[in-house]
Amino acid sequence: MTPDDHRIIDVGFDEDRIRLQLTDGRVLTVPLSGLLRVAKATPEQRRAWALTEDGRGVNWPELWPPSADGMLSVWHLEQDALYEHALARLQQVHRDSSALPQAERELVALWRMEADINNGGFMQFFCNWGEETCHLAIEALGGMGAQGTRQCLEDMLHVVAHYGETEERVSLSDLPGMLTDAERERLYALDQAFWKYPESLARRVVRHYAPRVTVGAS
Repeated sequence: MTPDDHRIIDVGFDEDRIRLQLTDGRVLTVPLSGLLRVAKATPEQRRAWALTEDGRGVNWPELWPPSADGMLSVWHLEQDALYEHALARLQQVHRDSSALPQAERELVALWRMEADINNGGFMQFFCNWGEETCHLAIEALGGMGAQGTRQCLEDMLHVVAHYGETEERVSLSDLPGMLTDAERERLYALDQAFWKYPESLARRVVRHYAPRVTVGAS
């Protein structure tokens, strides 16, 4: 079965968790605290769930307008599992990413990209991890066909790339203070474009990496 075949067949609730029963026999659980509208809903409202068109997401139309991926998405849960696996492997090799297989190195770079850009924008990502990780994320995005997001990240890097060889820049932490007003405005516009997600990264990450990475393997 491909990831697309792992559909939801039932949605249930424990005291503090949502349970998703999948066609492949797995049961994925999610804390109710992560979906406040569902957590505060009545039992009747919770039972009024509806699957997305691909069967891999759940919407609660009475609580929030339905979306294509769903308020709760198997794609995102499986993407998180892939990221967590790669980060755990990074710890096992004492944070030496060069010791990881290429697929796990790419997953670490993608996680760093999403976590930092969504939290504080491109400059947070770039100053935390540098140009090598940025290039690795760009390569990974291209490999899984996320061309819109790849172009956005390339455009971000282009804004700051010319600072790489300046004598004034002692470390990456100096870079934000060196940007011109025009460069800051350009990066902010690109941050906003990234936040809109030109394509569903979760779907592409799972489709591309799930066949190549065995989650839970040491």
